[in-house]
Amino acid sequence: MQSEQNVTVIGDVHGCLPSLSQLLEKIPEDSPLIFIGDLINRGPASLETLRLVHSMGKRATLILGNHEMHLLATAAGAGKPNRRDTIGEILAAPDAEELIDWIRHQYLLYDWKDYTFVHAAIDPAWSLKKARALACEVHEHLRSDHWKEYLQEMYGKDLWDNDLTGPARMRAILNGFTRIRFVDKKGIPDYKAKDSPGNTPKHLMPWFEYSHRKTKDDNIVFGHWSTLGLVIQEHIIALDTGCVWGGALTAVMLPQRQVIQVKAPQYCDPFA
Repeated sequence: MQSEQNVTVIGDVHGCLPSLSQLLEKIPEDSPLIFIGDLINRGPASLETLRLVHSMGKRATLILGNHEMHLLATAAGAGKPNRRDTIGEILAAPDAEELIDWIRHQYLLYDWKDYTFVHAAIDPAWSLKKARALACEVHEHLRSDHWKEYLQEMYGKDLWDNDLTGPARMRAILNGFTRIRFVDKKGIPDYKAKDSPGNTPKHLMPWFEYSHRKTKDDNIVFGHWSTLGLVIQEHIIALDTGCVWGGALTAVMLPQRQVIQVKAPQYCDPFA
């Protein structure tokens, strides 16, 4: 994909297949696609959405989101679906092993030209070089024969520290790519706040607004944060516009930054 003239990045789909199908009709058929993560779960058609993207072959690249990691951990016996999950149909499918193998060979971080794609964030403590190395560390484990053992202790709110080892290191890396929304005035992630920036305590700020983050001059595209919505700044593009919550499904074609969007029905109640 590195040699392509353009690429289209699609925000969090969450199994909303009708919205994805409508969006794809607006995208040139020859444009490579990058899905920014949370392709599955919560919406009505997680299995069929995953099958569709998987069937695209080399045209589609998936960034691993927290919901993909939840699926992998559940498939590994390290987690279990909660009442709002719609991943059970994937786990019970006859092609489950093939689909899960495909997911675990996808990316926490992916580069195209001068853009870097992650699901939620890059921990402010990491340079882009450091983030790439940490992503590769996880990729190596997920793509290996021992991936199920690796994910046994995946869940936790560990913060990054250079001295971390073992499961705590894994959790901190995954959190740094798939869970961060806000950080405090020292750049330390806060995993409790999930609302929009205007409805959050004043000591917290969006991770990309932290002035000392080491990737502030890099072009980063991410999703994950439906209450943030569409943001397009010089070095930041945020693409989660709340498809599953009754918002919209949004894509952006790069490098021209052309926005493509379809309105979505509400499949989940954010207050339920």
